[in-house]
Amino acid sequence: MGDRHTYKIKSLVKDHTCGRVTKNRSVTSKWVANFAVVNKLQTTEKVTIKDIMKDMRKNYSVDITKERAWKAKQIAQMIVDGDADRQYSMVWRYAAELTRVCPGNTAMVNVERPNPTLQPKFGSFYFSFDGCKRGFKAACRPFVGVDGCHLKTKYGGQLLLAVGRDPNDQYFPLAFGVVEVESKASWKWFMELLMDDIGKDKRYVFILDESEEGVLTQESTALGTKEGVVMPYMRTMSTLVAEK
Repeated sequence: MGDRHTYKIKSLVKDHTCGRVTKNRSVTSKWVANFAVVNKLQTTEKVTIKDIMKDMRKNYSVDITKERAWKAKQIAQMIVDGDADRQYSMVWRYAAELTRVCPGNTAMVNVERPNPTLQPKFGSFYFSFDGCKRGFKAACRPFVGVDGCHLKTKYGGQLLLAVGRDPNDQYFPLAFGVVEVESKASWKWFMELLMDDIGKDKRYVFILDESEEGVLTQESTALGTKEGVVMPYMRTMSTLVAEK
């Protein structure tokens, strides 16, 4: 710089006496969601607000507020699970597409509308693929396992399913249903559609959990008895093998 001497410091060996700043305005809720929360939601069963705040301080040396951590979790949840409202609004379109590409597919959507002035509310959804139905009838043994589980999504609900056993003794998907609650009415609705798909001209053995036994036993007569549809309610597969 002109006639003055200049110096360039390449390294400085000295103890730091300044404190670390853990506040950063650039760390937005969206940034936290994408870089810290999404992966944690995909690999961990439960993620709390405190976990997010602790991870940010430990891994990124940044402190965030509870409000920012909560908003980041909501954004990450939407990224992982998708927009639940938009998904439910597309159920009709999905059911129509299933029957369009293959008329043999079964897709049934029920809605509830207590008042004509209100928007329809999702009630239940049943679907079964034509290939699964034909495969079950052609090659699977007449054993059908039915069960239900909770849907841990924004709106909750119950997933009902029916599976068969193929010649390799592996599970064979048969039918699926989504209902608001697991009840006698919902199981009856699901089983009636299932019997319409697989036919009532054979004798079937239905394997189910003990919790569904009381619900379905009282409704078994409504499923049709052509050629004597058999529904002995086994609690475990071992019981079935022993009796066989």
